[in-house]
Amino acid sequence: MMAAPGTEKLFVARCVLGGVVSIRSGSSAAQKGDILRCLLVVLCWLCVSARNSLVDDLLLPYPLLSKHGPSHTHREVRDCQPVIHGNTTYEVWPSSNHTVLPLVSSKVFASVFANGIDKKTVLGHFTFINNPLKTVSVLEPGGVLGCSKNTTATVEETVKYGKCVVAQNGGFFNTTTGECLGNIVSNGRLVQNSGGIQNAQFGIKADGTMVFGYLSEEQVLDEENPFVQLVSGVVWLLRNGEVYIEQSKAAECDKSQNTGSFDYFVDVVSARTAVGHDQEGRLILFHVDGQTDSRGLTLWEMATFLKKQGVINAINLDGGGSATLVINGTLSNYPSDHCVADPMWRCPRSISTIICVHEPYCDPPDCGDHGQCVSGECRCSGAWTGPACDILNCGPSNCAHGNCTEGVCMCDAGWTGDDCSNVSYSYEPVTYTTQRDTSESGAKMILFTEQTWATLSCVLAVLLAVSAAFNIKRVSWCQQRNTDWKYSYQQLKGDADAVEICEPWNLNQQNSYVESLHSEAQS
Repeated sequence: MMAAPGTEKLFVARCVLGGVVSIRSGSSAAQKGDILRCLLVVLCWLCVSARNSLVDDLLLPYPLLSKHGPSHTHREVRDCQPVIHGNTTYEVWPSSNHTVLPLVSSKVFASVFANGIDKKTVLGHFTFINNPLKTVSVLEPGGVLGCSKNTTATVEETVKYGKCVVAQNGGFFNTTTGECLGNIVSNGRLVQNSGGIQNAQFGIKADGTMVFGYLSEEQVLDEENPFVQLVSGVVWLLRNGEVYIEQSKAAECDKSQNTGSFDYFVDVVSARTAVGHDQEGRLILFHVDGQTDSRGLTLWEMATFLKKQGVINAINLDGGGSATLVINGTLSNYPSDHCVADPMWRCPRSISTIICVHEPYCDPPDCGDHGQCVSGECRCSGAWTGPACDILNCGPSNCAHGNCTEGVCMCDAGWTGDDCSNVSYSYEPVTYTTQRDTSESGAKMILFTEQTWATLSCVLAVLLAVSAAFNIKRVSWCQQRNTDWKYSYQQLKGDADAVEICEPWNLNQQNSYVESLHSEAQS
């Protein structure tokens, strides 16, 4: 029975204060031993107080102080599996890419399980997920780099980093140190590599293929079609629609470890979680409430139940007090761990990785700032096209005042914008092509800037003004000259040798001569 929280704090304070005073005053060896034990209790209390639950419903596949996973190699797993599977130690299945809404749906079940004359009712959830390539992610506890810091966090805390609609606990972890266990790939980033430890794996590859089973280290690190999501479980429940637990025990139970511990893990009733898929390629998350050795399901019961529901391949994930389901940010199951603050109540455990179901992601998530992500697809804006909205569709309708060059509109002077439709009020130097020399020596271009054009235009305007002024002056001068001009000519006579030079005729005399002729005519 636990003491009240206030009593614990008082005990811790007295223990720390008494230890410091005793060490300073020089105590005996026996007293120092008591002091060290007291300080160890304080350390344990501090570790527990940092958690949400007491971590008292432990369901471990391997002894607490031993290594997680078997020591034999992937080759041994391959050689010892049934002949029917050949050399393949995993199964692949194309994932559903349907975009029909809803993309994810959770259903509650209450089923009666009969074992002879004994019957029990079990409560749990099925979550069906379409298009898992774009809607499912493996997340580290507390966000990115959580595993590198040995962080643990409740599922409710971690869902905030992935905007998860539905989330369930994922891989196993060290409940003492917080260390993440197994292979982990999160959104295309390799978080950690287990070094080839042979536990059941679930992953999604870049082409949307779902993978279940045992993988070599080389397969985990494959770069040709890499994993975008990957998490390790323990025990392959179903393989191609058949229960595969007995074969998994041979593959995952290390002979150097306590076989009874692994058998207990398989056969005891407890809260359980699993991940699998159906014939349509939908990913399925399974969760059942329980408490170790009291209520819930054994792995045999869970595998048989999943098979009846049409699940093809499935692996077992962390269970016991780690089993947690969160829907729309709210805890949706009954945890089996007791709360730290008051053991009367049950609290969710701070765990490791989670499997997060979210709205479909786009690649890139922001669509290159040229569109919006809608149901996993980029809806491009303006003249931008392509799956990532990274291609500018140039053309007469898009480059209204410019030319399209290598997918980019080169705007005319005074116009800006992606499609050259915005007026620019601050002129910047623009390069124009005015002449092209296509001689044999190669293409040579003569370039003028806007400033050069302006200068040339000003020079031409000045020359035009000077020319106009000169012409006006010339016309005026000619008019004045015509007024005073005396024309001279040679009068032709019969004798060509006789040349008479006449005096110039004053044009002013013409009018007088004409007037005299008019006077004579009138008289």
